[in-house]
Amino acid sequence: MKGSILLGLGFLAQGLFSARFLIQLVKSEKKGEVLSPSIFWQLSLVASALLMIYGAFRHDLAIFGGQILGYFVYIRNLQIQGEWKKFPKLLQAFFFSLPVLFTLYFIFFWNSEFLLLLNNPDISYFLLTWGSLGQLVFTSRFLIQWYYSEKSGKSYFPPSFWYISIFGALLITSYAIIRKDAVLFIGQAFGLIVYLRNIMIHFGYQNRSKVNFLEKIIQYRMGLFLGVTSFFLFFNLNVWSVTETSEARYSQISKEMVQTGEWLHPQLMGIYHYHKPPMTYWITAVSYQLFGINSFAARFFLQIAVLLQILLIYQLGKMVFEDKSKAFKSALLYASFPVVIIGSRALTTDTYLATFLLAAIYFWFRYSKTGRKSDNLLFYLFLGLGFLTKGPVILLVPVSLWAYRVFTTRKFQVDSNTLFGILVFLVIGLSWFLMLFREDSRFFDYFVLRQTVERFSSDVFHRTKPFWYYIPILLLAAFPWFLILLYKTKSIFSGKIPIAAKFWVWVFVPLLIFSLSHSKLILYILPLFGGLAIASIAIWDKMNKRVQKKWGIAQTIFQVIVILTLFLSPYFVEGLYLNLKFYFLGVILLCLLLGMYLSGIKNSDRVLISTWIFTMMLTGMSTYVFSNNSKLVNDTKKVTAWIEEHTDDSTRIVIFDKILPSVPFETERSVISIYYGDESLNRETQFQRDDSWKNSLIDLKNQPEWITQKSNQEGLWIAKATKTLPALPDSLDWKVLEEVDGWKIMEIARKEP
Repeated sequence: MKGSILLGLGFLAQGLFSARFLIQLVKSEKKGEVLSPSIFWQLSLVASALLMIYGAFRHDLAIFGGQILGYFVYIRNLQIQGEWKKFPKLLQAFFFSLPVLFTLYFIFFWNSEFLLLLNNPDISYFLLTWGSLGQLVFTSRFLIQWYYSEKSGKSYFPPSFWYISIFGALLITSYAIIRKDAVLFIGQAFGLIVYLRNIMIHFGYQNRSKVNFLEKIIQYRMGLFLGVTSFFLFFNLNVWSVTETSEARYSQISKEMVQTGEWLHPQLMGIYHYHKPPMTYWITAVSYQLFGINSFAARFFLQIAVLLQILLIYQLGKMVFEDKSKAFKSALLYASFPVVIIGSRALTTDTYLATFLLAAIYFWFRYSKTGRKSDNLLFYLFLGLGFLTKGPVILLVPVSLWAYRVFTTRKFQVDSNTLFGILVFLVIGLSWFLMLFREDSRFFDYFVLRQTVERFSSDVFHRTKPFWYYIPILLLAAFPWFLILLYKTKSIFSGKIPIAAKFWVWVFVPLLIFSLSHSKLILYILPLFGGLAIASIAIWDKMNKRVQKKWGIAQTIFQVIVILTLFLSPYFVEGLYLNLKFYFLGVILLCLLLGMYLSGIKNSDRVLISTWIFTMMLTGMSTYVFSNNSKLVNDTKKVTAWIEEHTDDSTRIVIFDKILPSVPFETERSVISIYYGDESLNRETQFQRDDSWKNSLIDLKNQPEWITQKSNQEGLWIAKATKTLPALPDSLDWKVLEEVDGWKIMEIARKEP
């Protein structure tokens, strides 16, 4: 059987096995006792059939034989529950005959294949015995479960079932590790948690009261939620290098900050770079000093920032709703927005900006409630830090909320606390700008006109998008929540959901301003999602169950479409490669969504949990996209790896007509950039203190003679494979050494006679 199809069957089987225990656990949690739901046995039967096929064609007796007895136990439990007779007769005959026919086929028609099951050269006798023992122990639990079910006349799980499950899971997990079998390992690791929890339920340590699922885990749900979210945020975080252009630029500036000790004048490849205030560089430089200069360190504090954002949304929700459950739902939803996670995948200013904004809003709301001067001070302090991160954009949400409050209350008050807070904001937020202005008065025009007015009103940075650019992004990246907020606008302002009004303003007023701006990138709207999360929960909890169910179905359909589209994406995205681990996690995700749908969790909770699971699993899957598609994600790790392998440290690198900060980031080589018309190399050099920068940035358009000098022809040259290279003297030619991910690595050599 084709390898990819075979592994697909194995992945699907383990996904269904995981889903069955998820459903069993949730239903048991709700009931407060260990249950044996019929859907558990139905999923078990289908998964067992798939896993038998997987084990047989993989020539692994431990897997194949381990399913036979369990398979018939699943059928027997369905018979005891009275569910088997509901199956069509033809389907009953199919399930009964499948393992028998399959075994006979191998014995009589494919004798060599059957013997290979018993004598697989890829598995030592010790491993085969160990794995078979694990499967035997694992299978025996269902024999015991069958015995007790027959004895009592009803299908149920005795405590011994769970004890044996733990022992068998440990055996099979160790077998899977040695065999490097991801299918077995993931299924057993998840199972251990379920088995332990069922023992706790059986002995009644918790879950005596019948409350909703999220309320049952109230004491540890936030810690568990943050722990699992942290796992996915840090999962495989270092398997891809810094990507061009933004992340590589910020990462390299921070690297040069550490190397030069110049913390107030950011530099990119030896030239001052004042496009953004320095807070992001400072944070990243600190990370480099802790973890070394690498891609993991560049992204480390981004993950911490996202976790802080989630905590701040939770605290803000507690203050707004005066209800921990709604606050938790707000945090859960916020962590589920893909744009929030995208902000943590590559180093930019936006995630830090959103963190400082949420901290500022939290302390502002708390000051409005408590009147404590310290809260007011912290509000302005975090605004100042946000200003040091990305400038005036930090003010969009607070000013919008302040204007809305003035409009609705008809009160405009400025007291001494406010004046002092504004002073704190100005001292912190403007400190770096004023220092530069003292050095050179041209910085005023640079920051106010070029970096603020021109960025907003013109295409100076080549990021112009249509006015409606953010609408489809919000519809897709926040489905169905942005749509729900739009749908309920009238109800919000008619007084039916008054608590959501200020958060509606938080979303839509800045959205209008961002839409009016010429310069647009997806992460610019990250500050809107905090307001969207809280407003959505305010609306969601006011909806009746019938409407919630419709939105839940729509969301599930949307999620399935997204997953299937991702599965098929290599067929319509040229050069995209998705490995088996990606598909494995995708199948597990589909099965988890199925398990959630069938679990019986209250719909209002299930939709939110499913959304979070969906986003977390996609986060894990995305790491395999980044690590296996360096060309598509603009990662030059293969280029720098080739250079490191084939040249010594003294070899100079010359990059033709492109700024590639990822190259000096990944290497310690001397790098020269050649300008030949590409806008990325149109650097702002007006603030340089001397002309030394001209040694590393060559204007070949205006200095064509530079390349004719012998000393300038040395080293490796890197250029886009599609680039036309400048003419060389007659005796010389471009010699391509290697082409990697669309980049040519060359040297200038003498022509062959």
